[in-house]
Amino acid sequence: MNAKAMLSLLYLCGPSLPIGAFAYSQGLAAAIEHGRVRDGESLFSWMAGALEYGLARLDLPCLLRLRTTASARNPAAFAKWDDLVKASRETAELYQEELDLGRSLRRLLDGQRLSPAFPLPAEPGYVAMFAAASIRLGLDDAAALTGFAWSWAENQAAAAAKAIPLGQTRVQKVLLAMVDKITAAVETAATLDDAEIGGSLPGLALASCLHETQYSRMFRS
Repeated sequence: MNAKAMLSLLYLCGPSLPIGAFAYSQGLAAAIEHGRVRDGESLFSWMAGALEYGLARLDLPCLLRLRTTASARNPAAFAKWDDLVKASRETAELYQEELDLGRSLRRLLDGQRLSPAFPLPAEPGYVAMFAAASIRLGLDDAAALTGFAWSWAENQAAAAAKAIPLGQTRVQKVLLAMVDKITAAVETAATLDDAEIGGSLPGLALASCLHETQYSRMFRS
């Protein structure tokens, strides 16, 4: 990766990107509230499971196909994979997060004159808009998928630091432990056929449902 591509990746995946990703915990806040996640070890277990059975088998392979269809400027195929991602969000909160982040990233790209050069769906989700942005910024598949997964991991770790709470040194240890997991997830995503795509995270879905009525909430999901 050359310096320009690396800087573009850091821009797209950095925590300062103004799309509001910090406001979401994806069920982690409820898992903390109910004692499922309470320290660094249980946080790592939660994140590793979500990555292996969720992102590696749904978000990342769909991101790969969304990038392919964006490169080909094929709006029908792009919309098909975007619909699959959105249909796979199992709760109202997770579905709304997908739309909200997608809307925010689309607005940002429009403002930076980085909008895709083909018609987008009426309400593209976050994975779809990340794919389109990564193409416009000249990133290759490995960089885009790795950056997407790392950005997710950073957001999860930041949410845990606030909600458990967990010290920054312990959070960094968890993030470093996720490096090999992310590498493996990207490799898995690249091997899946279309028919094999689909995540299964019933525990996360239940946590997200519980969060909708949680008494004290720091996050939107």
